[in-house]
Amino acid sequence: MQIGDLVRVHWGNCDWSGVEGRDWGYAPGVIVGEIEWWKPETEGIFPCGNVHVFVQGATTAYNIGRLEAVNESR
Repeated sequence: MQIGDLVRVHWGNCDWSGVEGRDWGYAPGVIVGEIEWWKPETEGIFPCGNVHVFVQGATTAYNIGRLEAVNESR
């Protein structure tokens, strides 16, 4: 993943508890900032870090584990 990629963002409750659309859900987003890896040695194996995503009208930092790539820049 890199700046400009489209992603599907899981927002809300991480355990999918509650009601979809109110307590948790998915929204499209665009990566607008560099990925800050918590452990660079795990990149591509176990994604762990923060990335800034423009989603639902605001730029928000998300854990990369909550993102699913829709397309990837080449």
